[in-house]
Amino acid sequence: MPNPAPEHSCDFCGGRSVSTRYDFGRHRILRCRGCTFMWLDPQPSEAELHEVYGSDYYRNRRFFDGDETIYGYFDCFSEHPAKEFDNRRILDRITRLHIPPGSNERRFLDVGCGLGHLMNAASQRGYRVQGIDYNLAATEWIADTYGFPAFCGDFMEYQGEASDAVAMLDVIEHLPRPLAALEKARSLTRPGGVFVLSTMDSDSLVSRLVGKRLEDFRRTREHLYFFNRATIRKALRRAGFEVLRIDSHGLTIRMDFLAQRVRLAYPRAGAALERLVRWLRLSNRKLHFDPHTKMIVYVRRPAGS
Repeated sequence: MPNPAPEHSCDFCGGRSVSTRYDFGRHRILRCRGCTFMWLDPQPSEAELHEVYGSDYYRNRRFFDGDETIYGYFDCFSEHPAKEFDNRRILDRITRLHIPPGSNERRFLDVGCGLGHLMNAASQRGYRVQGIDYNLAATEWIADTYGFPAFCGDFMEYQGEASDAVAMLDVIEHLPRPLAALEKARSLTRPGGVFVLSTMDSDSLVSRLVGKRLEDFRRTREHLYFFNRATIRKALRRAGFEVLRIDSHGLTIRMDFLAQRVRLAYPRAGAALERLVRWLRLSNRKLHFDPHTKMIVYVRRPAGS
């Protein structure tokens, strides 16, 4: 039975019936019994977040050591080719959802743009792209590699033009004010335009079965809030969006990286899988893997709003 946390109230519904869902020692994840929203306690300071989003965020060689080292990416540069298929599929879906032209050019905004790979895919589709990221090393890499404009700083301070399509993939759980960020995203989406968001589905069957072993819960230095399908739907509608569809969101991944991720949650099984992958010489083989622990949501800002 979860332990009560009576000194806390829920930012989503204001309820005060709060319990501890997962305890990690220095941190815990709390859950509102009323609306099921979850959040990290205690929340990191701004200085702590700056430390996490440093130059090693996209190539964190200690990632698989576990505990406080689980943040960022083991090697985002090596993982990029495997994710090109996923980026194309997201852009295909956005195109099918009908984005009104609005002008002679279509704009695409990537919030939490990382190393700019989704921006590059959108640019190849004819979008005029712009990105936002909290990580200075990332925005500088984008400028040097692609030449795309990328704003470095707090998303809530961004003052760019509204876009036909706005993406926020694996970002909302990192933001200190997620509900306000959705309202900000609406203001940056043109009427009739599409906003796409992905995040952990904290109440999926697999998320509940794996529990605190799951990597997304264990990222206690960077994951601050946790939605399920019900709370993300309510939050997006509250922000003024029309929810079009919610899908399970997998990823294309190399077999060796997949085995290492399994080892984080289940050390013995993961180690056995790593040996098998090496023995079969499948380390560089890619597959699309969907454990149903994440969701991707497509919404529209209603025309005329």
